[in-house]
Amino acid sequence: MTVVARTAERVLLDTSVIINFAQAGALLELARYLGERGAIVLDVAEELRRNTDRFPQLANLAEIGWPHGEPLALPPDLLADAEALQRLHSREGAHEAENRGEIATALLAARLRAIAVIDDALGKRLCRMRGVARLSTAQLAAEMVAAGALEDERGFRVFDLATPSPAGRDEYREAVEKAKHALS
Repeated sequence: MTVVARTAERVLLDTSVIINFAQAGALLELARYLGERGAIVLDVAEELRRNTDRFPQLANLAEIGWPHGEPLALPPDLLADAEALQRLHSREGAHEAENRGEIATALLAARLRAIAVIDDALGKRLCRMRGVARLSTAQLAAEMVAAGALEDERGFRVFDLATPSPAGRDEYREAVEKAKHALS
């Protein structure tokens, strides 16, 4: 069964998802599509703040007032798990917050039974290990195009930013077709 965000009660987004949509000029469409169902954890909110200089389009999040409400905090028991996982997966000399966003997103998605939109390997592995329904940024963009919530060319831009270089128009079209099937 293919995961879709359209029917989810809650969709937790990792930092890279929002950055990819911002770079493609599609933040407003993302906010409209997910609405109040879209949320981020505190660690992702902090990563987005740290990256606003690199990606000035992120300033649009405040302008559109999305995600709605405050970023979600991990409860104490999950905070301890997140800290242990971060220590386990941190590289020597890495930024002190490396992996915190995807770890917190995966852990809280498991607790809330939410869909997680995560692209990196650690986040994907944590979602798989904890039984979290997960989409990639590329899959979410394809779903939005299939649902008529994102214009085709802008959808391809998000897809292209979120996928490795060999992926192209053919893979994009295939992803949109899969999303159409999943939505029907």
